[in-house]
Amino acid sequence: MFGLFRKKRDVPEKTEPKALTAAERRIYIIDFDRTITIMHTGAVAYGSELDATFILKNVKKGFADFVRRVNNSGHVIYIASYSDDANAGLVDGEALSGHDLIKYYMDLIFGPDQIIFTAPQKNSEGETVSPGNIIASNSQDYKQYHLGMILEQEGLNQDSPDDMKRIHLIEDDEDVVRFFMEKGCTIIVPFSASRSADTAATKTLFTSYMPESFMA
Repeated sequence: MFGLFRKKRDVPEKTEPKALTAAERRIYIIDFDRTITIMHTGAVAYGSELDATFILKNVKKGFADFVRRVNNSGHVIYIASYSDDANAGLVDGEALSGHDLIKYYMDLIFGPDQIIFTAPQKNSEGETVSPGNIIASNSQDYKQYHLGMILEQEGLNQDSPDDMKRIHLIEDDEDVVRFFMEKGCTIIVPFSASRSADTAATKTLFTSYMPESFMA
């Protein structure tokens, strides 16, 4: 049933974002490993896996254009990952995981001064002063932890069907997709968690397999 939904479009890097009402604004939640990336990072990267050449080849084509299109349309985008900051300590030598790894990828894709994707910022007392839109935690709760943080930031009510429908999930884990689907969120293939997950995992997700109705 899935084929070429749309032709790839060039998206200008800098355009004035549309002004949307709160009710019109979508919240896109995108998984990291095997959704943004082609190969799973194993939730930790070191050595040659941190080379710019490797990383840029490991990011799916069309991802950057998709992000710019979402931003230019006035919507909101988050990265929600099970990759955890603590994973970096599991290997010898310099390694990145969790927020640092995802931010490293985003800085290579969008430039070192990019502010499209930001990690949480803490003050000297360890208190979070800016939550950012990269959420990385090995919560293993179908990403309820990630969802809760996003709902709080966006001022949404988990018990409101209208609020939950505004959340658009792109995720390759079928169990996570099913959890969000049961919450009333919008998934790539309506009523099919398995096909939504399979679609998110495909290498050509952002160039061939994203339904037009799911785009901003």
